Amino acid sequence: MKEVPIDDSIREIWKKYPLRISGLKDSRCHGKPTVLVQSMDGGFVTRNCPECGGYESLSEPDFHLLGLWVACPDCRKPMVAQRVRTSNYGYICEPCQNYIKLASLLPRWTDL
Repeated sequence: MKEVPIDDSIREIWKKYPLRISGLKDSRCHGKPTVLVQSMDGGFVTRNCPECGGYESLSEPDFHLLGLWVACPDCRKPMVAQRVRTSNYGYICEPCQNYIKLASLLPRWTDL
């Protein structure tokens, strides 16, 4: 299984692009809807408050509730949500032997 790299230039788009992925819960601190972000290098994902940056972990059941369609870059079919080789949340295409970490698809916490 090989990781599909996401180019850093694509991450720069997140700073300007208005789309955010819901963290499925409101923040404890401000009661605002949270957004998913990459919170550390290596692929750790948290749901952060857009007001203050306060965060909490994204649970595995909530990860599976996201319902994201992530297309395999090779076959374009939907990838399966599951933990990837590095034990981070991600998306896998078994036939093509590809995986993408969820964190690679998200803005960094500093970009909110």
